[in-house]
Amino acid sequence: MTLFLSAGGLVAGIVSGLLGIGGAVILIPYLLFFVPIFYDLKLTPFEATEISMFQVLFAAIAGYLSHRPNFLVPYKTLFLWGVSALLGSGVGGLLSHLIPGKVLLEVYLAEILLALFLLYRKPVLNRRDQGAPAEKSPMAGPLMMGMIGLVSGLLGIGGGFLYYPVMTGIMGYTSTVAVGSSLGVMIPMALAGAVGKATAAGGIPGVTWPVVAGALAGSILGARLHSRLTPQNIRWGQTVLLLATFIRILTSFQH
Repeated sequence: MTLFLSAGGLVAGIVSGLLGIGGAVILIPYLLFFVPIFYDLKLTPFEATEISMFQVLFAAIAGYLSHRPNFLVPYKTLFLWGVSALLGSGVGGLLSHLIPGKVLLEVYLAEILLALFLLYRKPVLNRRDQGAPAEKSPMAGPLMMGMIGLVSGLLGIGGGFLYYPVMTGIMGYTSTVAVGSSLGVMIPMALAGAVGKATAAGGIPGVTWPVVAGALAGSILGARLHSRLTPQNIRWGQTVLLLATFIRILTSFQH
């Protein structure tokens, strides 16, 4: 079973390193629906999300470090973005109980449609090279990251799928810069989420570590494979994941 769990972390990690997303969209269904088919391991949704949070944390760290030589977004900028997203997520979490579940699902669907629109919006990208990532307004980046965090906190999701479209479609960064930076921004949020869930649960499930081991290897591999992809390939991969998530959420909304 250890190898089976590691395989799930490996796949989630590869997708994370390739596309700059957390990988939870793959790992959580894998843990909840696929693993029990073959093994007597039935995890609760809370346990699955706790394991996934640790997977996202370690995959983001490994992917970020692996992508780092290929982009020049300053550490200070990424830290500011990450803190902004974390604060926004905290506010969203506090406000989430005030909003009906049906409305939250509608917001989730709207967020996915926004991500798809930004993916196919004609980018401003070649106006800026990797060595000159300065924003027109120094607060534009933190504000956008804070808004992504706010919606993520409202919905109880990582929101990693929005970082890449925002960075390429609005902020004008290249594909490689956006993927690596997305992983960097996720680190503070994933760390806070992992600590929070472990504290609430009173510990970390033992099956977390095989998943994390697979995620570490997968994220490093995905980051290395990333150099072989074109921006169109990355956009296609993001589109497939977004559409799959949209259909899954729409189905649950209709029921």
